[in-house]
Amino acid sequence: MLKNKFEDILSILKNKKILITTHELADLDGLISCCALEYFLNLFLETKKNVICFSKLSKPTKNFIERFSERFPEIDFTLNRITDFSKFDICLILDTNSLDQIKFRNELELSKIPFIFIDHHFMHKKTINGNFASLNLIHEEFSSTTEIILELFHVFNVELSTPFKILMISAILTDSGFFNYGDNRTIINVSKLLDDDVNFQDIRSLLNNSINISEKIAKIKGMQRVKLFREGEYLVGITNVSSYGASVASTLIKVGFDISIVYSKEKNVFKINTRAKKGVCLKTGLHLGKIFEEMSDENKGNGGGHDGAAFLTCHAESSLIINKILEKVKQYL
Repeated sequence: MLKNKFEDILSILKNKKILITTHELADLDGLISCCALEYFLNLFLETKKNVICFSKLSKPTKNFIERFSERFPEIDFTLNRITDFSKFDICLILDTNSLDQIKFRNELELSKIPFIFIDHHFMHKKTINGNFASLNLIHEEFSSTTEIILELFHVFNVELSTPFKILMISAILTDSGFFNYGDNRTIINVSKLLDDDVNFQDIRSLLNNSINISEKIAKIKGMQRVKLFREGEYLVGITNVSSYGASVASTLIKVGFDISIVYSKEKNVFKINTRAKKGVCLKTGLHLGKIFEEMSDENKGNGGGHDGAAFLTCHAESSLIINKILEKVKQYL
């Protein structure tokens, strides 16, 4: 099935000028899945018409690139900021299935070029103008978008260079929370990329990020403000911080909560990050990504994610949204 979809997409892309992009503040999975896809298309389609377009990279992604580039300076991470999308025939959008997360949304819509989503987050069936929906590669069973691109290399027997093996392992590890949010498939995919030239511990050192004082303060404040809710055998923690919501949400899980909900407000935008232990999701059927996707439609916001990790941004009243989330979560517990 996946091979047939790949073949359909590649037939459409042949002889096309392709734009590849991802969500704003690209993380490692967004960046590396784009770079790996461009690398594949250059080799398989024998074309140099592909351009990767980014807005900004997250700080951990920048730090990783600096360390990686010291070892592999031949890999080009130049950020293109395209303003005239009309010069392209098609756009491939990776690691998101929502235009709300694309910095260049206005330029993309004005250009009227078709686009295809390649992503591993849950997506409701909905019509988006310009989306070549029949060719979307949305596979929630993967813990990262990079693994979907890795399948391309395997299906068509395209050899990966050592630098790209290291890049792809790094992306898979970070997006799976070093296997915390992955499964057997995730571990198998990483093992396929390991060889005598690729050392797992070297990759861990590349990914080692020291926590700055602002993030430390956010975690401490998040812990000080947390409210505990018990639902049967499960503990839910709710807190608020001004930044680093995702990091704080993960910290609450580490200290003992089964589910964490962290909210913040920036200007008039309300942001929520949630986490849940994998065992809780498997046992109860809880899927935070589905809950947030539904709520984003209801509140004219943007949200989604995985069963155990999701986000939501909207303009609704914070207390009302938190209560709705808590009620929806309780239905599963």
